[in-house]
Amino acid sequence: MDFVFTETFYSTYESLTDDEVVPIDEAIQRLLVEHSTAWARQGRIEGEKGSAWILAVRTPSLEAALCWDYQDEAKVFLLALAIRRV
Repeated sequence: MDFVFTETFYSTYESLTDDEVVPIDEAIQRLLVEHSTAWARQGRIEGEKGSAWILAVRTPSLEAALCWDYQDEAKVFLLALAIRRV
């Protein structure tokens, strides 16, 4: 499984520290393998132009929401990443 990210996703991802990026990278790696599981599809959102999923990533110092979708069986689209430092 390959992935593609939007500029919106990347701009937030790029702002993360080295310690913060590790759990995000782990979630992305897991998502690429387990994209059809209940874990990956825990937060479905519906919009006017389609649907996507939100995946929660939490650490003691960071809460993140990774928004993703896929339009074919070979590519995960990383749409947005929201973070909150705690």
